[in-house]
Amino acid sequence: MDSFFFLLQALASYIAIAAFLVVLNVQKQMLIPGGLLGMLVWLIYLSLEGPTNAVIATFTAAIVGSCISQIMSIVLKTPSVIFSLAILAPLVPGYRAYMTTTYFVSGEHATALVNVTTVITLSLVIPIGMASGTVLLRLYKYMKLRYST
Repeated sequence: MDSFFFLLQALASYIAIAAFLVVLNVQKQMLIPGGLLGMLVWLIYLSLEGPTNAVIATFTAAIVGSCISQIMSIVLKTPSVIFSLAILAPLVPGYRAYMTTTYFVSGEHATALVNVTTVITLSLVIPIGMASGTVLLRLYKYMKLRYST
């Protein structure tokens, strides 16, 4: 992956996530941090998809994004749901779901079934990863509190 492609992906993902947050009527001062978080999650996914696969890349990006969103919500004193939406937007397998429908309509049922299982797996991995990130952060806080005294 060359640096121009990576930079272009970063810019496009930031604009897309910020626009998504505007559509959801998020406060103006949360558009930049939310867009940056969504961009980071997309770049993590993009970086990991090549060496691994889409499921592992999605799971890892969801965990990292969830941890960062919890921290950002504390630092910026805002509900974490805003940042959860910024994580969710780049990870939803919309294109794969669209292609699955296209394969079913065009009669390529074997390819469609493979895509259906991938879409369902990704749809399950996203909330599991986001919940895992929250649990990991809480576990870290608990361990830090317990072993610091």
